[in-house]
Amino acid sequence: MGRHLRLIILISFVFFAIALISRWVGRQNESLQPQGLTLEIVASLQNIVTRSAEGIESFWSGYFYLVGAREENQKLHTTLDLARANLTALREAELANKRLKKLLDFKQSLEPPIIAGNVVASNPNAWFKTVVIDKGERDGLRTGQPVVTQNGAVGRVVELAPHYAKVLLLIDYNSSLDAMVQRTRVRGILAGNSTSICRLKYVLKHDDLVEGDVLITSGLGGVFPKGLKLGTVIRVKKMAHGLFLEVDVRPAVNFNKLEEVLIILKEEREL
Repeated sequence: MGRHLRLIILISFVFFAIALISRWVGRQNESLQPQGLTLEIVASLQNIVTRSAEGIESFWSGYFYLVGAREENQKLHTTLDLARANLTALREAELANKRLKKLLDFKQSLEPPIIAGNVVASNPNAWFKTVVIDKGERDGLRTGQPVVTQNGAVGRVVELAPHYAKVLLLIDYNSSLDAMVQRTRVRGILAGNSTSICRLKYVLKHDDLVEGDVLITSGLGGVFPKGLKLGTVIRVKKMAHGLFLEVDVRPAVNFNKLEEVLIILKEEREL
């Protein structure tokens, strides 16, 4: 590579010298003195070299400036991303503190012993509606114990491990519990449907029940304490045949956003 470069420079110099001599030959009014020709050639070469050096220096200065600017830009982007991440973390901590404060206030209204837990997993199956919490048998949990939030009833413990537990949600097809209409004290069985809507069963046609009525736990059955919110009636339909109303209920708890829960540590004999 170096040999080719030297050859190119030599050829360029020869062509430049020929062009310079031709330039003087074409000027009839100027005397062609050898020393003048030598000076002109040397000075012209020096001028070209100087300008080339200045151009190269300018190019490298600009190149290093751009490299420095790019590195600085990358550092600024990194700093900005870190600031955004910190802001998101602070916002998440603030929201968590608000949720935990509401949960703590609600906890004080329940009879102890009560333990708090976090939802760590959910069942992706479209039919079975369960979640896993980070509290288990070693924390005092037993099967059948009720799980709640400040918004209302969540479900009950159905499976245990030393440090984890599976909770069957109210919306699961296998879930049912005794419910009561807060306004009229009409009772029925709230059954899950493995969808976002539950069904209130065994409500007689002549019972006083309208859309917007709030359902609460009746306290019967020994699982949930009385008075916990279950949901709101969103549809009441009188069937042409049969004794009962068809009632749809929207649960009070948004199970898609469930993060923290409370487990009421009832003994098995109480359940």
